[in-house]
Amino acid sequence: GGLKMECRANIPVQTDEWELLYDHSQLCEALMQEGAPVAKALFALRVDHLTSREGGSLPDETAIILLTSLNRSLYDYLLFQLGISFSRCCYDNRLHAHAGVGCSAGALQEAGDAILDAYAEELRQNHTQRTHIERICAYVQGHLTEELTLERVAREAYLSRCYICQIFKSLVGCTFGEYVKRERIQRARALLASTNRSIEEIAAACGFHSATYFATVFKGIMGMTPSAFRHSLHG
Repeated sequence: GGLKMECRANIPVQTDEWELLYDHSQLCEALMQEGAPVAKALFALRVDHLTSREGGSLPDETAIILLTSLNRSLYDYLLFQLGISFSRCCYDNRLHAHAGVGCSAGALQEAGDAILDAYAEELRQNHTQRTHIERICAYVQGHLTEELTLERVAREAYLSRCYICQIFKSLVGCTFGEYVKRERIQRARALLASTNRSIEEIAAACGFHSATYFATVFKGIMGMTPSAFRHSLHG
């Protein structure tokens, strides 16, 4: 009750009906910063305000506009704020956008709640996945001189190999193996630039089993051999 009264002050009685149908910025902020319950309370006030003029329900087209704009607003807001595309969630929610057609304010509220819950779950899963990625990346960076197989990292992180492959590609933009190579070459570049250690020593310090393999990977990523790279820094 207290939450509803507090939120009511945020929606003026004279608010233009078009804004209630299309402007969901406050709901989007509430979902990301305060969670689904607050966002749902704000949506309930919006439904109450709109349906009170229509005898407890909305015309079919108006109901579809409200729910479709809510779904797309959430997608666009999270994409802009987090740089994450919840496209599958947005697509699946199109079904909810038609659930309030020809129904009461209660059914309209349920449809909106389902959309908000879907995005809240996506945010929860994404946060969990990013936490896992951060742990894996920290482990890799701390063990670059050692053998870093997917099996070993999965065991250390208490995660399945399949799960790591899935979240790595979607969140980091490359495979686990590519990431390890990239981090090793990054360290090799720093050592080539800041020390006089031999190519063989640097290869070993970056976890490569041979200087030849190191040179092959380095050239594949940097476009030149380690020796050429070092020479270019002092050229």
